[in-house]
Amino acid sequence: MINIKPGNVVNIEGKEFLIEKIIDNGSQLMLKTTQNEIKIIPLSELNKDNKKNNVQPAFTTLENIKDELLKEAQRKFEIIKPLLDDNTRTKKAVEKRAKETNTHTATIYRWIKEYKENGETLLALIPKRSNQGGKGKSRLNPQTEAIINYYIEKEYLNKQKIPAKHLLMLINNELKKQNLNTISYATLLRRINEIDERFKYKKREGRTKFLNNLKPSGNTYEPKFPLEVIQIDHTPLDIQVVDETYRKPIGRPYVTLAIDVATRMIYGFYLSLDAPSFYSVGQTIFMGISSKEPYLKSLDIEGIWPIQGLPNTIHTDNAAEFRGSNLEKFCSIFNINLMFRPKGQPFYGGHVERAIRTLNSYIHRLPGSTFSNPTERGEYNSEKKAIFTLKELEQYITEWIVNVYHKSPHKGINSKTPLQLFEEKISHPDFPGIRLLTPQELRLAKISLLPGEYRTIQKTGVSLFNITYYDDILVPFIKPTAHNKKKESYLFRYDPKDLSKIYFYHPEIQEYFEIPYRNLSHPAISKWELEIAKKELKEQNKKYYDENDIFATIEKLRQMEEEAANKTKLFRRRKETKKTKPLSHKPTVADSIQDEIKIEQEETQNKPKFKIRKYKVDFED
Repeated sequence: MINIKPGNVVNIEGKEFLIEKIIDNGSQLMLKTTQNEIKIIPLSELNKDNKKNNVQPAFTTLENIKDELLKEAQRKFEIIKPLLDDNTRTKKAVEKRAKETNTHTATIYRWIKEYKENGETLLALIPKRSNQGGKGKSRLNPQTEAIINYYIEKEYLNKQKIPAKHLLMLINNELKKQNLNTISYATLLRRINEIDERFKYKKREGRTKFLNNLKPSGNTYEPKFPLEVIQIDHTPLDIQVVDETYRKPIGRPYVTLAIDVATRMIYGFYLSLDAPSFYSVGQTIFMGISSKEPYLKSLDIEGIWPIQGLPNTIHTDNAAEFRGSNLEKFCSIFNINLMFRPKGQPFYGGHVERAIRTLNSYIHRLPGSTFSNPTERGEYNSEKKAIFTLKELEQYITEWIVNVYHKSPHKGINSKTPLQLFEEKISHPDFPGIRLLTPQELRLAKISLLPGEYRTIQKTGVSLFNITYYDDILVPFIKPTAHNKKKESYLFRYDPKDLSKIYFYHPEIQEYFEIPYRNLSHPAISKWELEIAKKELKEQNKKYYDENDIFATIEKLRQMEEEAANKTKLFRRRKETKKTKPLSHKPTVADSIQDEIKIEQEETQNKPKFKIRKYKVDFED
């Protein structure tokens, strides 16, 4: 990672620069050379492949890290976490922490050095070799270690709160059963004392008691700087959207939205007709990590959206899509504290819920709004008035975020705008910096935040969703299955929007490789199209079908959509519009809305009456 902070050194085109300050709402850097030359560059310039800025990408080993090694790294990090600030790390503070955690001071200094010099991720604290005994090292064999860890986790760290002597009896009974040497009470106590006290308290006393006794109260919990705490939540939006072909209502979309609590800047969002899932959460986080410049350019939106980089903490609710091991491992690797926000706990705050309510209140002015309740909706026919496609609504929401929400005063931040507060806080001398991922890490982060499946590799390749994929990189993993032995499976990730390729995690090279269709003549499809095709085949009573049947069905459905589109008045209207408008004109969302209104006027003899609603939106939090 590249840590963007005044005083740090970065490399641009082979030349070293000192970061003087972050300017222009966080979108640019002021740099200085050793000869005091001043250079101003966009922050996005550092996303280019400047090799001297790159550390060993953390994701190269993410998929191979064993859970027990990750837990050990997390334990080390919890011990050194209060001492990572160079300004407050005194000898007295280290000695005090060493005594609290029953760790040697030299060990703590060594861990801090490893952490600082190796990218400041948990990977720096992963044990690099097995325990070999000696001073400060365990002399227990791996099987004994595993039994001790199992019983501590399953029997000791729970609300039953069994005493340590009872735990010792359970462990030694199991060791005797497996003909292993028993351990002493002192050995067990050392292991228990190595566990972080707050973590131990939460596990044994319960989450409610932990929150009430050890967590700060609601009115004192307020992050100081950007990217310190990000909150994520999702909800259906109060609007009906239409499909792009028939322009008919297809339902209410879901929005997954992330907000930076300190500044109220929108960190990222994802819009979909599908119910919230790990994919929608991953897409939102990835948008937050990345520069928004290419995204705004693709939507032809003018303005800046400067927030980017890894957050320190992510707050979520307890929904299943936040609980998966993929998200937890992603957060663990980059020292992102994943905190779950149970209902009825006010200290976690409702910043993201209020932001979503503000978005919905703004959407209520749009054609097709369902409003927030039947009383407010009255006789308004949401489906009949719906005109926005999902893509057009995404463009509208992005425009609103960049040029309305971020530039409007908020009561919750002393009537400042999020953009103003963001610029103030990143310019503060105590701002800890922005953790940017290198280009290679961004690619791997994007893949790692995709859903995945484990599959075996056959002579023909790998089969996923009844489609066969193949590349020569798979050849070394095509092995005969031994008698009575299950064939080994490997991790493959996929993007639901584009199933023309999947991503194979090579366990030896520790890198992802793209694996295309075996039949390269097949067109790119989405998982949504695939499910529709399978449903169509099922309705035709086809119990057995192959990928040729699937692609033939998809092609047939696409032809039907194309024929239907050619017959619609909207299609003809747009065709005529393109003839009359100059070639330099790029159709916008506003053009689509005007086209819809003109067509509706043509189809009715009486000119429709439009009611103009005036809304005063009060931006709170």
